[in-house]
Amino acid sequence: MTGDSELPWDLAEQYLGSGPRWKDIAALNPSIPQLAAGDQFLPKGTVIRLPADANIAKSAAPAPPAPAQAAPVMAPPAQQPAQTASTDAKPAAAEETHVVKTDENLWGIAGQHGDPEDWPKIFEANKGKPLPAGSTFDNPDLIVPGQELTLPATATPAPAPDTRPAPDTKTPPKPDTAKDTPAPAKPTTPAPAASTPNTAPTTAAPAPALDGQKADSTQQAQDDEALAPAAVWMGAGALAAALLGTLATRRILQQRRRRPGRRIPMPTGSAAATEQGLRSAQHPTGFDLLDAALRTLALNLAAAERELPVVTAVVLHEQKVELHLDQDTAPMKPFSGTAGRTDLWTCPASSPDLADRDALQGADAPYPALVSLGWDGAGRLVLVDLEHVGVLHLDGDADHARHVLQAIAVELATTPLPGHLEITALADTAAGLDEAAPERVARTDTLSEAVAELTSHTADQRRALAALGAPTLRAARLREDAGGSWTPHILLAAELPEGDQTNALFDLISDQPRVADAVVTASEYADLDPEAGWTLHCAGPDETIVLPGSDLPIKLQGLTDPHFADAIELLTLSAADTDVPARDEWLDGLRDTDEHPDGQEDQEQEEAAAEREVLTDETGEDAAPQPEAGADEDGMPDEYADIEREELETEDQADADETDEEPGHPAVLPAEAPDDQTEHGTTGPTLADLFDPPAVPTPAPIPATAGPEPAPAPALLLTKQGSASTETRPEADNPLPAPAPVPVPAAAPVPVPAPTRAADDADGPEGSAPTVLLLGRVVIEGAAGRIDSNRQSAAVELVSYLALNPGADHHAIDDALWPGRLVNKQMRNAVISRTRSWLGKDTEGEAYFPRVQDTGDSRYRLAQAVACDWKMFQNFARTGLARHDEDGELALRRALALVRGQPFAAIDPQRYAWAEPAVQEMVSAIADVAYELSTRRREAGDCAGALWAAHQGLLAAEENEMLHRQVFLAYHAAGDVESLRGAAARLARINEGLGGGVDMEAETAQLLSTLLPKPVIRR
Repeated sequence: MTGDSELPWDLAEQYLGSGPRWKDIAALNPSIPQLAAGDQFLPKGTVIRLPADANIAKSAAPAPPAPAQAAPVMAPPAQQPAQTASTDAKPAAAEETHVVKTDENLWGIAGQHGDPEDWPKIFEANKGKPLPAGSTFDNPDLIVPGQELTLPATATPAPAPDTRPAPDTKTPPKPDTAKDTPAPAKPTTPAPAASTPNTAPTTAAPAPALDGQKADSTQQAQDDEALAPAAVWMGAGALAAALLGTLATRRILQQRRRRPGRRIPMPTGSAAATEQGLRSAQHPTGFDLLDAALRTLALNLAAAERELPVVTAVVLHEQKVELHLDQDTAPMKPFSGTAGRTDLWTCPASSPDLADRDALQGADAPYPALVSLGWDGAGRLVLVDLEHVGVLHLDGDADHARHVLQAIAVELATTPLPGHLEITALADTAAGLDEAAPERVARTDTLSEAVAELTSHTADQRRALAALGAPTLRAARLREDAGGSWTPHILLAAELPEGDQTNALFDLISDQPRVADAVVTASEYADLDPEAGWTLHCAGPDETIVLPGSDLPIKLQGLTDPHFADAIELLTLSAADTDVPARDEWLDGLRDTDEHPDGQEDQEQEEAAAEREVLTDETGEDAAPQPEAGADEDGMPDEYADIEREELETEDQADADETDEEPGHPAVLPAEAPDDQTEHGTTGPTLADLFDPPAVPTPAPIPATAGPEPAPAPALLLTKQGSASTETRPEADNPLPAPAPVPVPAAAPVPVPAPTRAADDADGPEGSAPTVLLLGRVVIEGAAGRIDSNRQSAAVELVSYLALNPGADHHAIDDALWPGRLVNKQMRNAVISRTRSWLGKDTEGEAYFPRVQDTGDSRYRLAQAVACDWKMFQNFARTGLARHDEDGELALRRALALVRGQPFAAIDPQRYAWAEPAVQEMVSAIADVAYELSTRRREAGDCAGALWAAHQGLLAAEENEMLHRQVFLAYHAAGDVESLRGAAARLARINEGLGGGVDMEAETAQLLSTLLPKPVIRR
């Protein structure tokens, strides 16, 4: 360590790409107590060992060695004169200053003087210095015009001398970091080895490049380094939006296919960190506005019998869309000319000329091959139309060109814009993308096969143009009878051989009339005719290029190899057809009980009882919000509460004595359900049966018509009927017996109890502890203090995070709430202090958010009195799934009564990047509990109760066809055919709006065909 202001977190971010990995560094250096603490500055002169995967390339090139008898001299900190540095270093570089101008920021200033990622070093070099207004500089996000900044050496370009001996000027190869240990120095002068990272700014000049070559050490470091995930995705708004949109749709489909008691696969490790980075980096990119504006334009141009204009670039502003055209063209609504220009059209989000949703259904996407290339100087996303470009050739630095190609490939495979694309990847281009997105991407091994496929595609579209009598593709796209004839076909080719085949490919794309074909290549082949396409020079991620046609200056976005691999893993996992076992601690007892030896039962019952006490304390049900008017003490609607009361009135008094609990409290979780429980014709299942049902269900009939006491049907997966050794699903692969083909007698519609209330921001009962509500819109009820509305979002997120992650340290909080950002202590402490004041104190004066000094382990957590609806749900669900008696059903009802909507509904898309795994777990658990309770109530002849349970589950996952099938079965059991038809129509509408439209599952369609009455043909 050459400075005295380095933190373990900083080292981990710089050399390992992830701040939380400071623990890995600490594990390798147990003799350094400051590392073990995690939040203390490391002593100057300390030698640190780094993990084998540490990236040393980012440190500056070392200064030329002094004579052999002299010990190596470490570079001095930027804040001190470089008195002991090598004579070849440039001390003056550390004295360079920069005067802040209006609208500047540290990122931009660092970019002007070297690498924009060096902005933290500029901040550290100037922290605490006086500002022109009189205060001190302690916030990197707040710089003021006129402020004078001292630039560290690594933030300024240093001239490379050209007279040094060749052996000393070559950039040393990247060391084998697995062998990075302090070199054995002379006994009197300890010194780090040459490969030991130097975290302080250095004045050593980079090695000069050889003639005709560009020094690439900085670029290589950027390419190799695994950056903090959120920082990598900053600016890649389209890419982030495309990936996240695809993941969301695919996970919905996975939840539909998932078996009860199982879970959908979720990423771990690097891929999980990358997804969190995506979520923190995404921002409103304007794709909905772009889609509406372009399709409105297409409708109006078709009505005016005009063709689509040639678009050279699209710029997405926060509240408007900007089209750059190849020539002056009379504007068409909803677009208008800008500043007297007719080659630049704009459409604001507030335009009254945008067509309504129904009208837009009649227009196809007019520019389906739009893809983002990067962003302009103001951070606005810039897209181009690959159909217009034809051949997009990426030359320059081979690594960066490949990264740009990979970003384009992933976005094309997941684009949020409507319209179908056909993509062919040549050889090993964008490896794995065809398996991650098979609906759009195919792979071919040879160029001849790719050319043949494109030739066929081109010939078909040119024949269609001739048959239609359309002069251009832009005119043909607006014809009503165009249909799907103009699907773009895009070839991705990292390499193209120089020769006749490549020339034939380029001629095929550029020949007139142009059709919906394009090629994106990073090949070194450079003989591209300007008429055939564009050539973009990829010099590096921070270099600005000028787009042909529009002359817009942009920075190209790229996807490095590690992050491309993460994107492929995310897409592949989300497309998996298989589910995985549930791995939640709160379900462990339900899965493992059958495997326990009989001799352990007593001991395990005692442990379970102790665990229940802990769970009850942690959930804090005593502080749960009181039910509103129109609901019982469990939060259930009056209609359903009446059913419960009728059942309880007939309950045996001895059973009532055994179930001695106060209203509003969860049922006590039993260690094991008694063998003699036979409520509702069922017995308690073995716990292995609950979560590991047989792979192949057996067929079983259900009654075709409803009656007051229907025969018990086989339980559905989680439910076990009698002592049978297998469970079945009535709506499984084997069809149900069809109802008799006679008219169904008229039946009164089954009343569906109203959903539970939707919580608002009102405080809970006076004097109660705060309650964290996550099973719907995120709300903190019962906070007694006050907080500014513009600061409440961060406080709500912090409380939500701690409710699910008690015992987090400040590094985890920083990573969750501000991923990818440098968070100073003052900023974090301000949020924590405001949150503590907002939550308030109990009647004993104890804070509901204790100070970290009072927690015993210096970790952050909420007081035990603070309740959370998810924790309460888990407690109730655990009890209900383990018991098949009325107490078990009561617990399941209480769990479902907590559900108000989709978990974490309506959150800010740039917040809660950490919450996706929790959301998916909540959705799965809610659906499982709803499925189980609906099945039990239907088997007991309680159709209204079955419907209520299914509808509560649909509040959290309205696309879940497993629950829709429960609704169908309940209506069928009640003989309510009209309601059954209405429920089927509702599911059809939901499927139409899901990912551009999906088919009803075969299992659901078969069930409906069986349940709905067949028409009677009279002769």
